[in-house]
Amino acid sequence: MLVARSVRLQRSRRLRRGTPLAALPLIFGLACNVTSDGGVGDPPSEPDADPLGSGLRVSDLVKDATWFEADNLESTGCAYPGSRTANLTGQVIVAIDRYDETCDGARGNIYVEDVLDPDEDVVPFSGMTVFGPAFTPPDLRVFEGDVMDTFGTFVEFPGPSSGPFNYCATLPEVGGTMVFRFERSEPVRPFTVVRGDGDNSRWDPIKGYPNARQWLGMLVRFENVVVATPEESGGRYAVPINMGGGLSGDDVVKISNELFDLKNDGPELSDGTQLKAVTGVITYFYGFKIAPRSIDDFEL
Repeated sequence: MLVARSVRLQRSRRLRRGTPLAALPLIFGLACNVTSDGGVGDPPSEPDADPLGSGLRVSDLVKDATWFEADNLESTGCAYPGSRTANLTGQVIVAIDRYDETCDGARGNIYVEDVLDPDEDVVPFSGMTVFGPAFTPPDLRVFEGDVMDTFGTFVEFPGPSSGPFNYCATLPEVGGTMVFRFERSEPVRPFTVVRGDGDNSRWDPIKGYPNARQWLGMLVRFENVVVATPEESGGRYAVPINMGGGLSGDDVVKISNELFDLKNDGPELSDGTQLKAVTGVITYFYGFKIAPRSIDDFEL
């Protein structure tokens, strides 16, 4: 259920905000895990009467990547689509990247999903990365569970200038301004993409770019996960998932530390560790990751 903002919720939200962003460096010193999701102001108290608004849904924008070329490792001559103006309304925040794992500003992305009623089925391609957003009002602070509108530019990001993603793969993302709409009264339900404990075919919905792309930006859950030896480089910490043989490096989904300090604050993970389930946001950067938000996203 979506609820309008009340005076009580506004006061509660002020208490949750706590210390202004500008004061954080004085408190945390050299720590890299700082919030970057706006200022200290409350959102407007009168929401739109329509809980979803009149704009596009994420699933209206994000589709199959017809430009993906499985035999084009170097991504030469890719037919990337152009950017377009986007007016998205009625998306719920599933995660905010407040953790700077590389200590070079690698934080600030917001992950959203199209809002669903409790009895609606999850729609593939309904998740999105909001890259470095501005806010209206400028001092707005947002939290997981807030329902937002985003106005800006939608792009299929092909990778950094230092080198494109392999096989003409892209990351769909939108950059622009986010506006508060509602605060949800219930948590977002992760969608279980990988179920049970059968053979390796159960991983098919997440194997390969064309399959895994449909879950990008969405909060998903994998059941019965066995991991391999953790990998660490430049502050990035990732734990490969055993999905069976015959997969390229790009296609092996890894549990990553993009959203919290997985190495120090997560469960102990080593080659052969088995998890009942893991929940997280599906991300992409030269390969797919599942990014838990805290240790609470692990079922041991």
